[in-house]
Amino acid sequence: MAGFASARVEKLIRNAGARRVSADAINRLNEVLTDYATNIAKYAVEIARHSGRKTIKENDIKLAAAK
Repeated sequence: MAGFASARVEKLIRNAGARRVSADAINRLNEVLTDYATNIAKYAVEIARHSGRKTIKENDIKLAAAK
């Protein structure tokens, strides 16, 4: 499954205060973020379908993330 850009994930870790970041740490956080985002997206799809819509809206994402 495609994840986020490794450089972007590294930048997130560095912005959190890390000076050095291993490739394994970048890959692992990338996996975690991808899984988390996928779960939110799936739940947002369920919310939209329940509302009788095919289009995922910002509020669907907000509700799914708040779950």
